[in-house]
Amino acid sequence: MRTSRVFLATTAVSLALAGCSSTADGAAIAEGTATGTNSSTGTFDSTALDSGDYNVEPRDFMAEGQSAGDFGPAVEGQRMAEFVIHPYAIDPTLTDGGGMATGVGVGGIGKVLSGGGADDVAKSFGVITGFGSFSSTPDDSRQLGVAVWRFPDADSAAQAAAALHDNALAPDDVGLASGPQTPTSIPQLPDTLATTYHWDGIDTASMSTFTARGPHVVYTYTSADDNDVEWNSDTTTRAVEAQLPLIEQFPFSPTDEIESLPVDLDKVLARAVGFTENEYARNSDTAVYGPLGWLHFDSHPADTAELFEATGTDRIALANSTVYRTSGPESARELRDAFLEQTLETYPDLVDEPAPQDIPDTVCRAGDTAQGRLMDCMMTYGPYVAQIVGHRSVGNTDPDSDTLRTVPQRVAAQYKKFVRAEEMGLGEN
Repeated sequence: MRTSRVFLATTAVSLALAGCSSTADGAAIAEGTATGTNSSTGTFDSTALDSGDYNVEPRDFMAEGQSAGDFGPAVEGQRMAEFVIHPYAIDPTLTDGGGMATGVGVGGIGKVLSGGGADDVAKSFGVITGFGSFSSTPDDSRQLGVAVWRFPDADSAAQAAAALHDNALAPDDVGLASGPQTPTSIPQLPDTLATTYHWDGIDTASMSTFTARGPHVVYTYTSADDNDVEWNSDTTTRAVEAQLPLIEQFPFSPTDEIESLPVDLDKVLARAVGFTENEYARNSDTAVYGPLGWLHFDSHPADTAELFEATGTDRIALANSTVYRTSGPESARELRDAFLEQTLETYPDLVDEPAPQDIPDTVCRAGDTAQGRLMDCMMTYGPYVAQIVGHRSVGNTDPDSDTLRTVPQRVAAQYKKFVRAEEMGLGEN
């Protein structure tokens, strides 16, 4: 089943700036929206909205001198995502992605399928951060994963690649494999260290590679049913050949400057809802991406790439809502309407619902899915589109894991933040 943008928003999609919210924390309205006008016209009183305990004052992190600090590696990983290839671009049949193996990883490489002990090996060479993108065919018969990991320098990266390769050749007493992988070579990639493996009992073949390039190590993983070693080899070769020149273009931050990276490039994160002190927010719940980086999490990446290009969408921020910055109000409406259609493709039983508290320029749809009750609201404000999603799992009785109950207040907080950011003149850095 395809993963929808809705559930990416509700389950968190990347490892990023934990605690930012607490430590620094038109045209005719589309059918289904509440009536009303943008607050900039002065005809809608946003101050009367019930936003609960959510902070509705945007934070200008740059003006406050707030930099990434300990979360610098996560920010660097988000930047790196723009320079990691998309599996669907290597093989268009790889349409299922955005799962838990996709995203930023700091302090290790635990998200990737590189064998038991690999995480400890990478840590021993000072791995700083990384970004991985993994996708499969809808029937899971073919898989491709690509990850790029950052090390302190080129020498550390080269040593790490060799040690990770050696680890793959060692007997595996920790991972899922029942024995060591087999070394192989790829003629077109003389600097790439490669291994193959045949999974007993399921007639599945896999291939893994490690390639050092500057301070980075590029890792690939392919898996194919019916022991299709030719697909593995061809897909791996094309993936590495595409990834190496791309990571060379990445303007990576010097190691001693990573802590000084800005936490809110272009001040889009300041407009996202954020979390209350009582809400559980994981590292993966707050992030800022460029358009190519965000596509790793998108359920329709090829279509969304065209939408981003057409609407000039250049920044996406995630913090209890997802905020997209487009080139202008008309582009924002175009992006919103296209996203609504994509969601209905995946969840055709969702129906229009009134926007909470009659908030203008907001479309909401809700309904029951196999996973539980879902409500998806999309708001436009000037050049921005915001998505606020709530989900109540089947059988859930824990209010702390029921995000459906907070949708009305989060939609209100989102609108208030948009209004206040405009009043502050909060623009690009």
